[in-house]
Amino acid sequence: MNIKAVTVDFWDTIAPYPFTEEIFQERVEHSSRIFGKYDITFETSEKLMRSIYDHFEDIWHNHRRTPTTPEMFRHIEKIIGTAFDEQDFSELVSFNESLITEKYFDLRADIADSIRKLSEKYKIIIISDTGFEPGRELRKALDKNDLLDRFHYGVFSDETGYSKPDERAFRLASEKAGCLISDMVHIGDREDKDILGARSSGMHSILFTGFRNDDAERTTAEFVAETWTELVDIIN
Repeated sequence: MNIKAVTVDFWDTIAPYPFTEEIFQERVEHSSRIFGKYDITFETSEKLMRSIYDHFEDIWHNHRRTPTTPEMFRHIEKIIGTAFDEQDFSELVSFNESLITEKYFDLRADIADSIRKLSEKYKIIIISDTGFEPGRELRKALDKNDLLDRFHYGVFSDETGYSKPDERAFRLASEKAGCLISDMVHIGDREDKDILGARSSGMHSILFTGFRNDDAERTTAEFVAETWTELVDIIN
């Protein structure tokens, strides 16, 4: 590979996504305090919050975009047939957008060091499908870790309106990097999102298995790496 720029996924590549039942229940407990004003029980609140996850997965996998957090709570309004008042809606959105990045975000020192090393030689661009956390919150998390300035640009699905493996995400990264897409390599943890998108757009690809290795046995990526040290060695 003759690499001039690097693109990288965010969740489960730069940092692990803490998808746990405890965090889900924290979301439920917060929402139930607001939903209770609309005569919605705790049990129904839990079902409504699970419906958000189902709605997200449907849109993400079948329509190649990611619903924003406001959109997901509008989905709940349609289910219950009632609109939340402006303050309640704002609180629901704000809490859920910032919960992970403010309370549970964990960036390992070795990964931060590897990103700094790569940034000295290549332009690095994030290509990330976002969930509750919009690109704005992911930038804040990187900034708190003194790493935001190491990234040349961020292609976040809540901002573009499309998600991986849509080739537009990879072409936009190429445009921002100012080089041919064939001179770029993408790092990500998902075969059907990261690797398929990179390969179909003409970009080189590396599957990262350090946080999620579900696709290791079926990947079509050119390389597989379990650590960021391996990633740096492969790219260089």
